[in-house]
Amino acid sequence: MQTESISDFGGIQWELLGIMLFAWLIVYFALWKGITQARKFVYFCALFPYFLLIVLLARGLTLPGAFTGISFYLTPNMTKLSETTVWKDAGTQVFYSYGVGFGALIALGSHNKFNHNCFRDAFVMCFINGSTSILAGFVVFSILGYMSLIANKDIAEIVKPGVGLAFQAYPEVASNLPLKQLWSFLFFLMITILGLDSQVCMMEGLFTAIEDVFPAVLRKYKKVSLGVTCLIFFVIGIPMVSYAGAYWLTLFDAYGASGIALLFVVFFEVVGLSWGFGADNVRNALNEMIGLNASRMWNIIWKIISPAVTAVLFIFCVLKYKPLKYPTGEDYPLWAEVFGFFLSSCSMIVIPLYAFYFLLVAKADVPLKQKLRQGLHPQLQMRNGKATSYNGEEEMDFIDCERKMIPQ
Repeated sequence: MQTESISDFGGIQWELLGIMLFAWLIVYFALWKGITQARKFVYFCALFPYFLLIVLLARGLTLPGAFTGISFYLTPNMTKLSETTVWKDAGTQVFYSYGVGFGALIALGSHNKFNHNCFRDAFVMCFINGSTSILAGFVVFSILGYMSLIANKDIAEIVKPGVGLAFQAYPEVASNLPLKQLWSFLFFLMITILGLDSQVCMMEGLFTAIEDVFPAVLRKYKKVSLGVTCLIFFVIGIPMVSYAGAYWLTLFDAYGASGIALLFVVFFEVVGLSWGFGADNVRNALNEMIGLNASRMWNIIWKIISPAVTAVLFIFCVLKYKPLKYPTGEDYPLWAEVFGFFLSSCSMIVIPLYAFYFLLVAKADVPLKQKLRQGLHPQLQMRNGKATSYNGEEEMDFIDCERKMIPQ
């Protein structure tokens, strides 16, 4: 039974704790042999949900009221375009949906061959991601149209924010379907697979970053260090399987890796790449890797448009900030808001902290002015030869690429 507030822990739901432990075991064994093992798991998790989406869409389109829901989905409300909140929410959702700023794309991309066409991958990924979102919209709104007909309510009243659509709305409609156990199983199987897929990719991105900082220890004892990392995140997730878990999930979702924190990190990523590393160097890298002579138009996009859009979205998030509320409309307690801002600061503060570390602690024999110049504009040199790594022979055979760096 869900508690009335986040302050009332209410005890642990042991069956959910066991399921969460099982999920982290899957993540651990998917990653413990490196990218060669993880890619097999990710291939299945990425492709199988499309089969389920098509099956659910076919069933949804046969339901009475389905086309009412699809009509609602496809009919734009132009008056909403004048609201800054809509642009803020849409912009942050794009970043969140595409996984930009989380490190997973960088970590997974680092395992590609040197001449792998990453430029093409970026366009393909954007197209597939957008198409999948549109397809999922047809699935969801065909079912919402049916729910609207059954409940005799407007679709706008049926749509529930947050996780309510997946875990409240769909079971409601499934109970009225023939073979309801089958459709419920397929739907929640898809949700589970998508969740595990994201969890594996995000964990790979995080652990790769930690490995790069402490390679001598973590790569030598990868299985142990990966297990400890998974255990830490398992412990962090325990509040979410309590009877107040829904409130904790909402808190982490709002502050942990979205909104202000995500846009802050993405802004410094794009500024660091386009102004620090240099947009011309990025174009030179693409030319060296795949023979692409990218237009100078990309310099304008990378150096001006992308930082400006990200900064505007960040400002909107700050100006339009509203405290979290319970479903009853009451505000979360002050300590929960403070904890939420602490979560956001954990990812944001790393950027200035490392800058201070680089300037004041690292390379003590180098003058401050020279370190500042090196930090803002790193001097990279071309280095030919086969990649060397502590990741193991199997993974290196899979990578089998030349690690090259951009000439000045």
